[in-house]
Amino acid sequence: MPRSDLSPAEQDHVRALLRMLCVKLGGWRAVQHALPVSDNVLWQAVSIRTQVSATLAFRVTKFLDAPISAVLTGTALPPGTCKHCGMPADG
Repeated sequence: MPRSDLSPAEQDHVRALLRMLCVKLGGWRAVQHALPVSDNVLWQAVSIRTQVSATLAFRVTKFLDAPISAVLTGTALPPGTCKHCGMPADG
């Protein structure tokens, strides 16, 4: 498996944001088109079959219009959002 430029924690933060985007945008197909990435890349990154690439992290950053540091540290995830399912705490 190729080595990612991102640490395991950074990859987990990107995965959490991908799950949040899935909820916010209404499904994985919408996330795929918003970033844009192939469904294979998206599915493998979220299912932890492969490592999250820096490219995918930058695409999430660009879509959210957030600083890369916020994406990689997890502070871009809205407060109260579940990092495992992407649902807001009140939803």
